[in-house]
Amino acid sequence: MRETFKKIYKKKYWINAVISLIGMGIPFLYSLCGESCSYLRGNIFSIDLKYLGIIYMGLLILLNFLRRNSIFLFLLSFGLGAEIYLIAFQIKNFLPCYYCLAFGAVVLSLFLLNLDMSKKILIGVSLVLGFIIFLIFFHGIATPLYAEAPPKADLLPSFGKGKINVRLYTDYFCNPCRSLEPKLEPLIADLVKRNIINITFVDTPIHSQSNLYIRYFLYILKEKGEFKNILKARAALFEAANNKINEKEKLEEFLKKRGIGFKPFDIMPTLNLLSAYLKDDKINATPTCVISNGEKKSFTGADNILKSLERLK
Repeated sequence: MRETFKKIYKKKYWINAVISLIGMGIPFLYSLCGESCSYLRGNIFSIDLKYLGIIYMGLLILLNFLRRNSIFLFLLSFGLGAEIYLIAFQIKNFLPCYYCLAFGAVVLSLFLLNLDMSKKILIGVSLVLGFIIFLIFFHGIATPLYAEAPPKADLLPSFGKGKINVRLYTDYFCNPCRSLEPKLEPLIADLVKRNIINITFVDTPIHSQSNLYIRYFLYILKEKGEFKNILKARAALFEAANNKINEKEKLEEFLKKRGIGFKPFDIMPTLNLLSAYLKDDKINATPTCVISNGEKKSFTGADNILKSLERLK
């Protein structure tokens, strides 16, 4: 066993580099979507945690190859203190982020690999410092929100006369949402036609580019709020997002070519009510479907949503 530890120690610097590279890749993976796109945002000194994580791991790699062991251990202890606070934040908000936990596991692994008990004071001070810095300066958001708005909404994207209330939370830049939409459209159309559900489409600002699309979806609803037109508009907006159209003029041109009209108006009252839905349903990922039929149930991920709506038939 002792020989094994000696071999590991001899290769410690290379192992440090490999683990740090894995840690650097985790923030990139967070920006990609698996079965759903999660919403958990945080920054410190106005710098997004994703970028801080990349910078942090980059510094560790540099210090590792420069053999600056004390500074390396200080930075690891500081990071461990910060991770303890961030995990507490997730527990408090009932929102586990597996990418964040994976990043924390990387920091812990590096800390244990490089632990030097002769430097207890350095470790203790930097660990506490990391926790306190994040306690004071970290700003985290667990639920996506729109801008503030007046309390009354005159226009809502709700359709159907059924007794079962359904709220569908999607984002045009969410890949799982995009793949779900073609399968979901005929199912929703059937449930609305048969007066089984009343559905509200809630465009959710998970991705930074989404605000423009949220605005134009409501503009389209104002111009022509028929259910068939809204389904057509959603499909077009998903297509535009897939084509990476991020400018107002280009999006308007795209919609006009598809024969989809839009009418600008003050959308803030509508966004205010949709924000209340986001809070009430505790939305932190897309796609999510909330079904209220005596009791409220929430389903996240394409397969779960399709199965839950199929059961309503």
